Amino acid sequence: MRVSFDVDGVLDTPKGLEVAKRAITRGDDVYIITARNERFSREVYELAKELGIPRLRVYFTNGADKWETVKRLRIERHYDNNREQLDKIRENTKAETELIES
Repeated sequence: MRVSFDVDGVLDTPKGLEVAKRAITRGDDVYIITARNERFSREVYELAKELGIPRLRVYFTNGADKWETVKRLRIERHYDNNREQLDKIRENTKAETELIES
């Protein structure tokens, strides 16, 4: 399964990390899709490296909605803490979504 995770409010929380680690252990193709600007990528790449997520699976939308990236990558499930982004993903893609609340 192709799954993606937001960083802020998701992968920087114990719950989000736990879900991501389970997906990795399960053998899912795990991606990071963040609205962060790519200029601030260092911390995101460090987190990806710690989790064992290849750098090529890290995407920055630079403030744009995430649904376009989710659709382009054919993501099947996306985890985020932003309800508005999850709604847009559901409206514009076939991906399942899951809210991560800290």
